[in-house]
Amino acid sequence: MVTGVRFMKAYFMWCAGLLLAGLLLGAAQAQAVEAEGTSPINGPVGVAKRLALQDAIRQALLQANAQVSTTTVVSSRGVVSDNVRFTARGNVTNVVILDEWTDETNYYVRIRAQVPGAIAVTNRAMGTNAGVRNARLQVSAAPSGLSAQYRRKMAITQFHVMDRAQISDLPNIEIALARELKRRLDVDGRVRTVDASQYLLPLNDDNVMSQGRILGALPAAQEVGQLATEFAESLGAQFVVSGVIRDMGITKHLLGARVRHLELDVIVHDGITGSEVARHRLNESVVDAGLFDFPTTLPVLNDKFYASPFGQRIHRVLDKLVGMLVNDLSSQLFTARVIRAEGRQVFLDAGGAANIKVGDVLNTFQLSQSAVNDLPGQRALGFSESPTSILVVTQVQRLFSVGELDSDTTRLSPGDVIRFEP
Repeated sequence: MVTGVRFMKAYFMWCAGLLLAGLLLGAAQAQAVEAEGTSPINGPVGVAKRLALQDAIRQALLQANAQVSTTTVVSSRGVVSDNVRFTARGNVTNVVILDEWTDETNYYVRIRAQVPGAIAVTNRAMGTNAGVRNARLQVSAAPSGLSAQYRRKMAITQFHVMDRAQISDLPNIEIALARELKRRLDVDGRVRTVDASQYLLPLNDDNVMSQGRILGALPAAQEVGQLATEFAESLGAQFVVSGVIRDMGITKHLLGARVRHLELDVIVHDGITGSEVARHRLNESVVDAGLFDFPTTLPVLNDKFYASPFGQRIHRVLDKLVGMLVNDLSSQLFTARVIRAEGRQVFLDAGGAANIKVGDVLNTFQLSQSAVNDLPGQRALGFSESPTSILVVTQVQRLFSVGELDSDTTRLSPGDVIRFEP
């Protein structure tokens, strides 16, 4: 009986704990917080305004115990670029500029923001100087690793085949490899992908490309870099991945052993410039791997294929490629494109799926109307970029975001670039 009483007491205490935790959790939900930022006017007023706005956002986020990651590039002319990136325990819903003013030495900005888990006090109530001083003691670096950063987006095109006689037993393997690589990257989750297996970029072998340009047989529109930018823009991707099946042939060795070869190239192109940013070659050999006999109605990469020695090797190679591509993209800048602009309000083609969050501050660049070509004029090298102003993200949907420019004079157009530069 005593044991039963103790059990009932423990049970009610456990229920009371759950209720208290629920009440505390509800109290810690997103609340409106006002914060004030300031910056000394040491040069152009626009620069001081930019820094004051970012300081106000930092203070609002830090009141919610958010983690803030910032990067500032400074030259002899002053601040060149300044980014803010934060990670909070929830989703920030709104950032509104309430007021901005100057005195003889400083620029001030006051904002209201919906922040998760915030204490409902303002810098003004606390005393601005004290609030800023205490908040800045809480700054910590955002978690490292690609999962804590923006998710880049790549389009994966089908593979070239150097010798189609070698894949006669593997129908459509050049398309199946691209789609399977995309599927595994989706499962990994650290990057976003687009199925571009219906596209085929030109083969970027130096001898083929240079000879084509010399003979005038390769029109400018077919140059691999230019096509990569066209694919990236039409597919809404930041990078374009292409590949080459160089060898899947079978050779016979001593004592009649058959060896099937697997030699693949995978190339990553930047979607803005079209330039090659990474290239990998994988070369494998599998003993006792011969031809396959599959019904043409079945996909080539099926369970029977993966159960074979050659299929097992392709399985491992594809997993290896996933890690390589993720590492390639983690070292590249995150870029989004403007899809619509209405005055200071700008829509960009990256949203919650890319880890964009309300309050993020990004740099904006206007692209030149025409590409820059090399000396012969037959190879596009990319587009020149002109830095304009900063953009504060105010709304986030899954596949797009909306931001506000900090300048009344800056105007962006569809196709211009928005970038976070770590």
